[in-house]
Amino acid sequence: MKSMTGYGSAIVKCGNGEVTIEVKAVNHRFLELQVKVPHALLFMEDKIRKQVKDIAQRGKIDIVIHVEEAASTKRVLTLDEQLLDQYKEAADVIKDKIGSDSPLDLSSILLDRHIVQVEEVSSGNWNEEEESIQQGVIEALLSFNSMRVAEGQYLHQDMKNWLQKLLECCKDIELLAPKLVDRYREKVEGRIKDYIDGDSEIDDVRILTEVAILTEKMDISEELVRMRAHVDQYKHYMNQDDAIGRRLDFLLQEMNREVNTIGSKAADSSIRQHVVEMKGFLEKLKEQVQNVE
Repeated sequence: MKSMTGYGSAIVKCGNGEVTIEVKAVNHRFLELQVKVPHALLFMEDKIRKQVKDIAQRGKIDIVIHVEEAASTKRVLTLDEQLLDQYKEAADVIKDKIGSDSPLDLSSILLDRHIVQVEEVSSGNWNEEEESIQQGVIEALLSFNSMRVAEGQYLHQDMKNWLQKLLECCKDIELLAPKLVDRYREKVEGRIKDYIDGDSEIDDVRILTEVAILTEKMDISEELVRMRAHVDQYKHYMNQDDAIGRRLDFLLQEMNREVNTIGSKAADSSIRQHVVEMKGFLEKLKEQVQNVE
């Protein structure tokens, strides 16, 4: 089990300068990957994406690579002449429509990043440093993944504790459930006595029939069996290395459904108290599942 949150970094020193690699991630339903690399390293972006996808399946992950070059860089201005022509044509149309003789504002055009762009061009050959930088990416990802594993171990232990509390509640409810039959019988006898002459003899068959009907309606044994099965399956997934967060979330929904059914069937204050506790434990598990990959 791994957490979706984590951080890792690495620094690579090479002939062309120093490269800093940072990897950080937060929770997300799916894998959302953003890679920010300088222009000189754009040729590596696809490989970096593949490296991340090899170790992560969920989470919002940001990779930022910063370069401090040993040699100086130069800036090159590029002009989108086709877009500038369209601006001029639009200005001419506006002039004809409203009769304005105002010329195009040259300073505004120069500040428009869609028309004029300034790029830094590296003077070094970064293709020769690709292997060293790839090793740095691996180092940062290993650090990142190590943090996710450590956090996952904490989540594993915390979830294990809440699951144990759920099982203890199930056990307590099982001990209380048989006593409900006796209470139902007493209630039925009391109600029948209210409707017949106190000297008349109570029909045991009728009482047993009424009790059988009530106990069948309020039988929670199947729900308890399914709860235990869900807990076992939850523990099974917790010990896997794959992305299990969505599976655990689904199981929690099923467990919550069983608990609600137990609460609605068992008309007993003691059992309902356990149901309230179980809902609290499930809520704790749900909070932690949001962090699991």
